[in-house]
Amino acid sequence: MRLAFLSPIPPAPSGIADYAAEVLAVLARAHEIHVFHAQKVVDPLALPPGVRVHHVQGFLPRHREKPFDVVVYQMGNGSAHDFVYPALPAVPGLLVLHDLVLHHARARMFLESSAAQAYARDLGSTEKRREAEADRERYRNEVAYSYPSAGDRLPFAHLNTTGTLLPYAYPLFRLPVEAARVVAVHNAFMAEAVREEVPEAAVVRIPMAAQAALVPRDGVLALRDRLGLGADDFVVGSFGLITAEKQIETLARAVARAAVHLPRVRLLLVGEAKDPSALRVTLGRLGVAERTVVAGRVPLWTLPAHMEAADLVVNLRYPTARETSAALLRLLAQGRPTVVSDLEHLSDLPHDVVVRASLTDEEGDVTRAILRLAGSTSGRSRLSVAARRFMAREHSRPRMREGYEAALALTREAEPPRVRPTWPPPWKEAVRAAEGEAPGT
Repeated sequence: MRLAFLSPIPPAPSGIADYAAEVLAVLARAHEIHVFHAQKVVDPLALPPGVRVHHVQGFLPRHREKPFDVVVYQMGNGSAHDFVYPALPAVPGLLVLHDLVLHHARARMFLESSAAQAYARDLGSTEKRREAEADRERYRNEVAYSYPSAGDRLPFAHLNTTGTLLPYAYPLFRLPVEAARVVAVHNAFMAEAVREEVPEAAVVRIPMAAQAALVPRDGVLALRDRLGLGADDFVVGSFGLITAEKQIETLARAVARAAVHLPRVRLLLVGEAKDPSALRVTLGRLGVAERTVVAGRVPLWTLPAHMEAADLVVNLRYPTARETSAALLRLLAQGRPTVVSDLEHLSDLPHDVVVRASLTDEEGDVTRAILRLAGSTSGRSRLSVAARRFMAREHSRPRMREGYEAALALTREAEPPRVRPTWPPPWKEAVRAAEGEAPGT
C-alpha cells in the first residue's frame, strides 16, 4: 500500500515519536510510506531507509495529486499532535489513539492559541479580544458537542477552577473517533471505553512492540559508576517524562521510608523534568536529594543500560490518560522487576509480571515492595523472567506487524465516516477544504 503517516518523529521529545520510528521500521519493507510532520528539525537517520519525509503542509496537495491508500494518524495528549486534528476529518484514516484523554491538549490549542496570547499581551484591544473569544467559542462548541448535558458548565469549570482532574473525567476524544475510518488502541480498557462512547466506531487493538537490548554487565557497572551508584547500592529507578502524574513525590517518600531500614537505597530518575527546580525542592524537602541521581533525558540507545542500572523500577501514574506506557513496556522487555499503580487499564498485565501498588496506600505498598525485593534476589529474578516472557508473547515485533497489517486492511475497505451536521464548524470546514471548497461555503 501507499501510506501517509502523520506523527511526531525523532528528535521530537515525545515517546510517541520514538514509537513512530519503531512502527515505521516494521512497516517500511512492505509499503511505500510518506511521513508528514510539523517539526522544525527531523532526524532522517532515526527512520528506516526508503521512508519519505515531508512537512505536513504538503499532505493535502500530495493526497489530491495521488490519493494515499491509507492515512495513519498517531494521536496523543500533547501539543506535538496539534497538526493531526485538521488533517483527520479532511482525509479519514486509521487513528492510532495513544491516550484516551485528549482534553488537555485540545483545550490548550484554543485557550492558549496565538490569538489568546496576543490578547493577554494587549488587554485593551477590542480586536484581539474578539479573536481570542472566537477561539474560546470553538473550545466551548467541541465540549458541548461531546457532552451535551454538561456543555454549558464544563468550559466555565475548566477556565475558572484550579482543579486538575476535570479533563480526565471528560476526555474529549469523541470527535477524532467519529472522524476516523478505524480506531486503533493498545489496551483492552481503551477499546471498551471508545466503543461505549461511540458505539458505531470500528475499534481494533494493536500490540505495542518493545524489544530487549543486549547490555554487557561491564557496561552496566561502568554506567552505575559514572552516575555515582555503588556496586552495593540498591537502586530504585523511574523512567519517562517527570511530571506530577508520575507521582515522583510518592516514590521519593517511599524511598525515604525504606532508607530507615535500607541505608544503601538510591533513587535514579531518568527522563526530562517538566519543572527541574520544583523537582530539586521536592527531593530536598523529603530528605532524599543526596541519595537521588537525576539523569535527565538520555539518548534512546543508552536507555537499556540505564534500565539495567536499576535493581527495581517503580512506574506510578495518577491521574492517568489510560495510555499504554511505552516506557513501561520497554522496562518489561528488558526484564526489569517493576512496581506499577494498580489501575484498571493495566489489567492486561498478568499478576506475576508486575507488583501492583494500591492507590489507597500507594506509598506504603511501594515502600514494602522496595524492602521485600531488596532482600530477595529470587523474587526479582521471577519478576524479570515473567516480564520477558510476557513481552515476547504479547508485544513482539511480529505481533505488532500483524496488528498493523490487519488494521490497515480494515481501514482501506472501511466506508469513510459521515460528516455530521452537528459537528463543530472547524471539523466540517476541514472536510470542505479537502474537497476543494472554500471555508464557510
